[in-house]
Amino acid sequence: MAIYHLSMKPISRASGRSAVAASAYRAGQCLTNERDGLTHDFTRRDGVEHSEIVIPRGSGAEWALDRSALWNAAELAEKRIDARVAREFEIALPHELTAEQRLELCREFAQELADRYGAAVDFAIHAPQRASDIRNHHVHLMMTTRKATADGLGDKTDIERENKWLSARDMPSSQMQLRDIRQSWEQIANEHLARAGLEIRIDHRSHQERGLEIEPSEHMGVHATQMERRGRAVSRAKLDSETARRNAELIREKPEQVLSVITGEKSVFDRRDVARALHRAIDGAEAFQSAFVKVMASPAIVELQAERQGPDGRVLEAARYSTREMVEIERGMVQSAARMGEALEHGVAKSHVEASLSARAFLSDEQREAVRHIAGAERIAAVVGLAGAGKSTMLSAAREAWEREGYHVFGAALSGKAADGLEASSGIASRTLASWENGWSAGRGELGKGDVLVIDEAGMVSSRQLASFIGAAERAGAKIVLVGDPEQLQPIQAGAAFRAVAEHVGYASLETVRRQEQEWQRQASQEFARHRTQDGLAAYAEALRVKCGKV
Repeated sequence: MAIYHLSMKPISRASGRSAVAASAYRAGQCLTNERDGLTHDFTRRDGVEHSEIVIPRGSGAEWALDRSALWNAAELAEKRIDARVAREFEIALPHELTAEQRLELCREFAQELADRYGAAVDFAIHAPQRASDIRNHHVHLMMTTRKATADGLGDKTDIERENKWLSARDMPSSQMQLRDIRQSWEQIANEHLARAGLEIRIDHRSHQERGLEIEPSEHMGVHATQMERRGRAVSRAKLDSETARRNAELIREKPEQVLSVITGEKSVFDRRDVARALHRAIDGAEAFQSAFVKVMASPAIVELQAERQGPDGRVLEAARYSTREMVEIERGMVQSAARMGEALEHGVAKSHVEASLSARAFLSDEQREAVRHIAGAERIAAVVGLAGAGKSTMLSAAREAWEREGYHVFGAALSGKAADGLEASSGIASRTLASWENGWSAGRGELGKGDVLVIDEAGMVSSRQLASFIGAAERAGAKIVLVGDPEQLQPIQAGAAFRAVAEHVGYASLETVRRQEQEWQRQASQEFARHRTQDGLAAYAEALRVKCGKV
């Protein structure tokens, strides 16, 4: 199962380290530190799958793509003998992803850091060592402490500033920024896991923060794993044994703790999911079997579908379960959506809608109908459309109509990338769902009666989180609009929430892909989006657009 591990540490002269040496080691290269003349040659080390440098978009800092130039500049920019010359993040990568998928994940996260802080980010993906756990894929990211510009390294990045300086400018503290980074990794990694068709997810919160008493197993870093393989992990083995014993006792008393872990990943599960969760928490066949029986007998479990067997007694389909809590969450969400669908309080004058449509003669008939649908008086609306079908263009027209009526329009999405895309394409000021939730927790940015909240890529939002947003909109008297494609992406966390709400309240449909100019390309995109991969590839093959070769 995928685990969450992200640690941050400074690379500082005070501890006798240099950015040049650290980068050479992580990338497996030979670099010379111009400050002290020392050469660091790690070209013989193995295990480096990929190394790359990314710079902020539009920065003009292409000079920083040269590893030697970048880290020598970082060393020369600092004069103090105890200066921090770089900031490093070590992150565990989901071993369930392919090497190519892990690279795309790391590249997107590195770019997110580079754009957020204006820094250059040097990342190196390391494969598990021969003497380590084969699942221990991880990445090291080194970020400059100063902003990368066309003229060199400039001012300190925000995360390097003193909290006093940040507070005076109403900016989050360095600790809060680190928490945001941890949360960002969770969001981006989970999005990539979902796009890979995997149901698993990671959670940046500790078990304590999630209200769980089960003790997590500790992440084993490269050095710890190698020590264990060499027989030097006696204290660690004892710790794991004690943890497993305490977890077994806890599960006997509170089996719902295991169910909370499972439903954090999926709302519907089977016996194998229970077994996997128990294997992560306890050890020993007898303890495992006892805990398994206890969990399956818990009154918190609800059987949704009985096991189905064939005439020969073979299991054709495993029994499916959920928890009473998840069933109530999803039932309450649908009931809330139903009430909002009957509340005709957010209408837009027909003249405003038509004026917005008239200014966009290029909109198709189905896009126009979608605008009219979501501009209706109901306090909840949904749009279901394939990727590339013009949802963002349609939302731009709807935003203008809402604003003509005097409503305040806001946007939200699961990932920062999706939120930025929504804002850029539709003009709707947007941020992540987590950012909205954090603001509400601090008493800021609460929805009002004159607000419209658009949630993009709603098909990726979990039942628990979507229920929270629908509930918040209902209590505030606001309108909520869900946009997504339930056929293209399953939710990252638990439950097919968007599909359930859309089917209950009705939805506008966008089925014509508009990003491709030719009809066969549009048809192929529809096949890919609906998981008919073979048909999509066949269309490209017929157009002689598929080339095969040996890899």
